[in-house]
Amino acid sequence: MLLTLIKKRKEADDAYSFIFEPSESIMWRAGQYMFYTLPNDNPDNRGATRYFTISSSPFEKNVMITTRIDKPGSSTFKKSLTEMKIGETIQASGPDGDFIISDPNRNYVFIAGGIGITPFRSILLDLYHRKLPINVQLMYANRDKNIVFKDELESLISKNPNFKIQYFINPTHIDEKAFLTFNSQLSTLNFYISGPSPFVRSIRDLLKEQGALSENIKLDFFPGYES
Repeated sequence: MLLTLIKKRKEADDAYSFIFEPSESIMWRAGQYMFYTLPNDNPDNRGATRYFTISSSPFEKNVMITTRIDKPGSSTFKKSLTEMKIGETIQASGPDGDFIISDPNRNYVFIAGGIGITPFRSILLDLYHRKLPINVQLMYANRDKNIVFKDELESLISKNPNFKIQYFINPTHIDEKAFLTFNSQLSTLNFYISGPSPFVRSIRDLLKEQGALSENIKLDFFPGYES
Protein backbone atom coordinates (compact mmCIF):
# COMPACT_ATOMS: atom_id res chain seq x y z
CA MET A 1 0.00 0.00 0.00
CA LEU A 2 0.97 3.63 -0.35
CA LEU A 3 1.28 6.08 2.51
CA THR A 4 1.08 9.81 1.76
CA LEU A 5 2.91 12.20 4.08
CA ILE A 6 0.43 14.76 5.43
CA LYS A 7 2.30 16.21 8.42
CA LYS A 8 5.67 16.42 10.18
CA ARG A 9 5.77 17.17 13.89
CA LYS A 10 8.68 17.88 16.21
CA GLU A 11 8.26 15.90 19.44
CA ALA A 12 11.54 16.81 21.18
CA ASP A 13 14.90 18.36 20.30
CA ASP A 14 15.96 15.28 18.34
CA ALA A 15 12.69 13.41 17.72
CA TYR A 16 10.10 13.83 14.99
CA SER A 17 6.80 12.27 14.04
CA PHE A 18 5.83 11.69 10.42
CA ILE A 19 2.09 11.29 9.86
CA PHE A 20 0.85 9.44 6.78
CA GLU A 21 -2.55 8.90 5.23
CA PRO A 22 -2.91 5.31 3.93
CA SER A 23 -4.21 4.62 0.43
CA GLU A 24 -6.51 1.95 1.87
CA SER A 25 -8.07 1.16 5.22
CA ILE A 26 -5.62 -0.50 7.65
CA MET A 27 -6.57 -2.54 10.68
CA TRP A 28 -3.84 -2.74 13.28
CA ARG A 29 -3.59 -3.40 17.00
CA ALA A 30 -1.95 -0.89 19.30
CA GLY A 31 1.73 -1.78 19.71
CA GLN A 32 2.23 -3.29 16.25
CA TYR A 33 4.66 -2.15 13.54
CA MET A 34 4.82 -1.90 9.77
CA PHE A 35 7.53 -2.17 7.12
CA TYR A 36 8.29 1.00 5.17
CA THR A 37 10.23 1.37 1.92
CA LEU A 38 11.57 4.72 0.74
CA PRO A 39 12.84 5.44 -2.77
CA ASN A 40 16.59 5.79 -2.36
CA ASP A 41 19.22 5.50 -5.07
CA ASN A 42 22.03 4.97 -2.56
CA PRO A 43 20.73 3.04 0.45
CA ASP A 44 23.12 2.06 3.25
CA ASN A 45 23.99 -1.56 4.02
CA ARG A 46 20.65 -2.04 5.81
CA GLY A 47 18.78 -1.36 2.58
CA ALA A 48 15.84 0.91 1.76
CA THR A 49 13.28 -0.83 3.99
CA ARG A 50 12.84 -0.45 7.74
CA TYR A 51 10.24 -1.41 10.29
CA PHE A 52 8.90 1.13 12.76
CA THR A 53 6.27 0.91 15.45
CA ILE A 54 3.01 2.60 14.54
CA SER A 55 3.03 5.29 17.21
CA SER A 56 -0.52 6.38 16.41
CA SER A 57 -3.44 4.53 17.95
CA PRO A 58 -5.84 2.54 15.72
CA PHE A 59 -8.72 5.00 16.25
CA GLU A 60 -6.55 7.83 14.89
CA LYS A 61 -6.70 6.17 11.43
CA ASN A 62 -3.51 7.76 10.05
CA VAL A 63 -0.16 6.00 10.41
CA MET A 64 2.47 7.80 12.47
CA ILE A 65 6.19 7.02 12.65
CA THR A 66 8.18 8.62 15.48
CA THR A 67 11.96 8.41 15.50
CA ARG A 68 15.07 10.13 16.77
CA ILE A 69 17.20 11.90 14.18
CA ASP A 70 20.03 13.11 16.36
CA LYS A 71 23.35 12.36 14.69
CA PRO A 72 25.23 13.58 11.59
CA GLY A 73 25.72 9.90 10.78
CA SER A 74 22.03 9.04 10.82
CA SER A 75 21.04 6.32 8.35
CA THR A 76 20.25 7.15 4.74
CA PHE A 77 16.70 5.97 5.45
CA LYS A 78 16.24 8.59 8.18
CA LYS A 79 17.79 11.26 5.98
CA SER A 80 15.37 10.41 3.19
CA LEU A 81 12.47 10.38 5.64
CA THR A 82 13.45 13.81 6.97
CA GLU A 83 13.71 15.23 3.45
CA MET A 84 10.25 14.02 2.39
CA LYS A 85 7.85 16.74 1.31
CA ILE A 86 4.17 16.89 2.21
CA GLY A 87 2.24 14.94 -0.42
CA GLU A 88 5.05 12.51 -1.23
CA THR A 89 4.51 8.77 -0.77
CA ILE A 90 6.25 5.67 0.54
CA GLN A 91 5.47 1.98 0.23
CA ALA A 92 4.34 0.10 3.33
CA SER A 93 3.34 -3.43 4.30
CA GLY A 94 1.94 -5.03 7.42
CA PRO A 95 0.96 -4.59 10.18
CA ASP A 96 2.74 -7.23 12.22
CA GLY A 97 3.97 -7.86 15.76
CA ASP A 98 2.70 -9.26 19.06
CA PHE A 99 3.66 -6.40 21.40
CA ILE A 100 -0.01 -5.93 22.20
CA ILE A 101 -2.35 -6.19 25.18
CA SER A 102 -3.36 -9.84 25.10
CA ASP A 103 -5.25 -10.11 28.40
CA PRO A 104 -7.48 -7.21 29.51
CA ASN A 105 -7.90 -8.82 32.93
CA ARG A 106 -4.25 -8.37 33.95
CA ASN A 107 -2.37 -5.37 35.34
CA TYR A 108 0.61 -4.07 33.39
CA VAL A 109 3.94 -2.36 33.93
CA PHE A 110 5.29 -0.64 30.80
CA ILE A 111 9.03 0.12 30.82
CA ALA A 112 10.27 2.45 28.07
CA GLY A 113 13.82 3.45 27.22
CA GLY A 114 13.95 6.64 25.15
CA ILE A 115 12.25 6.27 21.78
CA GLY A 116 10.90 2.94 23.05
CA ILE A 117 7.94 5.01 24.25
CA THR A 118 6.31 4.80 20.80
CA PRO A 119 4.31 1.56 21.22
CA PHE A 120 3.17 2.70 24.66
CA ARG A 121 1.73 5.94 23.26
CA SER A 122 -0.37 3.85 20.90
CA ILE A 123 -1.41 1.36 23.59
CA LEU A 124 -2.28 3.93 26.27
CA LEU A 125 -4.37 5.99 23.85
CA ASP A 126 -6.13 2.83 22.72
CA LEU A 127 -6.91 1.72 26.29
CA TYR A 128 -8.25 5.18 27.11
CA HIS A 129 -10.34 5.39 23.94
CA ARG A 130 -11.85 1.93 24.54
CA LYS A 131 -12.42 2.71 28.25
CA LEU A 132 -10.78 -0.53 29.37
CA PRO A 133 -10.31 -0.64 33.18
CA ILE A 134 -6.70 -1.83 33.04
CA ASN A 135 -4.17 -0.58 35.60
CA VAL A 136 -0.93 0.53 33.96
CA GLN A 137 2.28 1.80 35.54
CA LEU A 138 4.60 3.43 32.99
CA MET A 139 8.30 3.65 33.87
CA TYR A 140 9.94 5.95 31.33
CA ALA A 141 13.75 6.32 31.18
CA ASN A 142 15.61 8.98 29.18
CA ARG A 143 19.21 10.18 28.90
CA ASP A 144 18.13 13.74 29.75
CA LYS A 145 15.02 15.89 30.15
CA ASN A 146 14.38 15.90 26.40
CA ILE A 147 11.34 13.62 26.75
CA VAL A 148 9.26 12.49 23.77
CA PHE A 149 5.44 12.77 24.21
CA LYS A 150 5.79 14.17 27.76
CA ASP A 151 2.93 16.69 27.57
CA GLU A 152 0.66 14.24 25.78
CA LEU A 153 1.33 11.50 28.33
CA GLU A 154 0.77 13.89 31.24
CA SER A 155 -2.57 14.94 29.77
CA LEU A 156 -3.64 11.35 29.19
CA ILE A 157 -2.67 10.22 32.68
CA SER A 158 -4.46 13.17 34.28
CA LYS A 159 -7.69 11.95 32.65
CA ASN A 160 -7.38 8.30 33.67
CA PRO A 161 -6.79 7.29 37.32
CA ASN A 162 -5.80 3.79 36.16
CA PHE A 163 -2.64 5.16 34.50
CA LYS A 164 0.46 6.19 36.44
CA ILE A 165 3.87 7.38 35.23
CA GLN A 166 7.33 7.53 36.74
CA TYR A 167 10.25 9.26 35.01
CA PHE A 168 13.91 8.23 35.20
CA ILE A 169 16.38 10.78 33.79
CA ASN A 170 19.02 8.09 33.31
CA PRO A 171 18.28 4.54 32.14
CA THR A 172 20.63 3.11 34.78
CA HIS A 173 18.34 4.50 37.51
CA ILE A 174 15.87 1.70 36.81
CA ASP A 175 17.44 -0.80 39.20
CA GLU A 176 16.18 -3.32 41.74
CA LYS A 177 15.06 -0.47 44.04
CA ALA A 178 12.71 0.78 41.34
CA PHE A 179 10.74 -2.46 41.55
CA LEU A 180 10.41 -2.63 45.34
CA THR A 181 6.80 -1.47 45.21
CA PHE A 182 5.97 -4.46 42.99
CA ASN A 183 7.71 -7.10 45.13
CA SER A 184 4.55 -8.85 46.28
CA GLN A 185 3.11 -8.79 42.74
CA LEU A 186 6.16 -9.55 40.58
CA SER A 187 4.93 -13.02 39.68
CA THR A 188 1.46 -11.80 38.66
CA LEU A 189 2.14 -8.56 36.76
CA ASN A 190 2.70 -8.37 33.01
CA PHE A 191 5.87 -6.44 32.11
CA TYR A 192 6.32 -4.88 28.67
CA ILE A 193 9.80 -3.52 27.89
CA SER A 194 10.60 -1.39 24.83
CA GLY A 195 13.74 0.46 23.77
CA PRO A 196 17.35 -0.04 22.65
CA SER A 197 18.51 -3.67 22.80
CA PRO A 198 20.99 -3.23 25.70
CA PHE A 199 18.32 -1.48 27.78
CA VAL A 200 15.67 -4.11 27.08
CA ARG A 201 17.98 -7.01 27.91
CA SER A 202 19.22 -5.45 31.14
CA ILE A 203 15.68 -4.73 32.41
CA ARG A 204 14.50 -8.22 31.44
CA ASP A 205 17.38 -9.83 33.34
CA LEU A 206 16.78 -7.60 36.35
CA LEU A 207 13.08 -8.47 36.46
CA LYS A 208 13.79 -12.20 36.27
CA GLU A 209 16.32 -11.89 39.09
CA GLN A 210 13.66 -10.14 41.18
CA GLY A 211 11.09 -12.89 40.60
CA ALA A 212 9.10 -11.89 37.51
CA LEU A 213 8.03 -14.85 35.37
CA SER A 214 9.48 -15.17 31.86
CA GLU A 215 6.04 -15.81 30.38
CA ASN A 216 4.85 -12.48 31.80
CA ILE A 217 7.63 -10.43 30.17
CA LYS A 218 7.20 -9.14 26.62
CA LEU A 219 10.03 -7.43 24.72
CA ASP A 220 10.25 -4.88 21.92
CA PHE A 221 13.79 -4.23 20.62
CA PHE A 222 14.69 -1.04 18.75
CA PRO A 223 17.65 -1.78 16.43
CA GLY A 224 20.13 0.98 15.72
CA TYR A 225 19.89 2.58 19.16
CA GLU A 226 22.50 1.84 21.80
CA SER A 227 21.21 3.88 24.75
